[in-house]
Amino acid sequence: MSDETQLLTALFMASTGLPDEARVEFGPNAAPPPKAWTHFLEVLADITHADSAELHLIENNRSVQNWQVGDDLGAADISASDRMRTSRVYSQSDHPSALESDLPLRAIRWRVATDAWGIITLKRRTEDFRAIDGQHLSNLLPYLAPAVRAWQSLNRERAQADLAHQICADLGAGWIVFTPTGQVTAMASGLAGQLEKVADIGLSAEGRLRLTPVAARDFRDTLSAVANGNSGPHNVWLCSSPRVQMILSTQHHAGTEALVGRIRHDLTASALPLSRIMAAFDLNRSEARLAAALCDGLSLSDAAQTLGWTIETTRSTSKQLFARMGVNGQPGVVRAMQASAIWL
Repeated sequence: MSDETQLLTALFMASTGLPDEARVEFGPNAAPPPKAWTHFLEVLADITHADSAELHLIENNRSVQNWQVGDDLGAADISASDRMRTSRVYSQSDHPSALESDLPLRAIRWRVATDAWGIITLKRRTEDFRAIDGQHLSNLLPYLAPAVRAWQSLNRERAQADLAHQICADLGAGWIVFTPTGQVTAMASGLAGQLEKVADIGLSAEGRLRLTPVAARDFRDTLSAVANGNSGPHNVWLCSSPRVQMILSTQHHAGTEALVGRIRHDLTASALPLSRIMAAFDLNRSEARLAAALCDGLSLSDAAQTLGWTIETTRSTSKQLFARMGVNGQPGVVRAMQASAIWL
């Protein structure tokens, strides 16, 4: 592989956030590997025989992100980097004051947006860089801005996907992709741990859900129905207590037809921090405890027994609770709690 091919390959991998296929993390919650741009700089330093390679992303004359590999030969002062031209390779002899260095140096600048740009600086301890080293940097100039913009866009999308995933997890929801025979090929990050914790549903060595005999039979029957042309959606109870329900259907996923299960498991208001319920509805501690009990389906008498209260105390507290939440009775408490953002 030529030097130029190695550099462009490393740049492409950095732009996707995936420096090395062997280090890829899968799943919607997988963060971009931190070595993406570091790997690119390592390749660049190796090809140019630089002792130090540094990359800065700058917005409004302020470094917002930077990566460095090799020896610490002193970071470049990027405060005057806006005076650098975007079409040339700088050395220690013709640098602007921003790149002043007593060591052999090569640097380039490229514009990412109106008030944003990037700088790469290479340094050596002893002999100066070769002409080909500067040419390598010059050849990168047309590709650096698109690569950085793609990387930034993917980072934003990954962050948004991570936020959406976290909200789904907080609501007890997730997804699983199955083969036609029921093997798990992909699932929402963290869902495996949730299912095992909530309902003791784990994954076998063959990548299948470990279900009770009744649930396993129902799942097999559903898979058979799908195989016979009934693409769904099908309701499948993976567990009855606690309740874990899956809606299974065939749909387009990642460019192909796949069997996708959307999963929701029981949430209990009593497992929420009381402080969260108190803050959301301006309740005192006793009112919040009763609200959680009613939201979990307990009657006033059941709530009294669970909370260790007398029925008179429970009724008195319930009247305060209804007035504070602006509802007429227990169903109003349940609706208000279920529709609120306290679960997030």
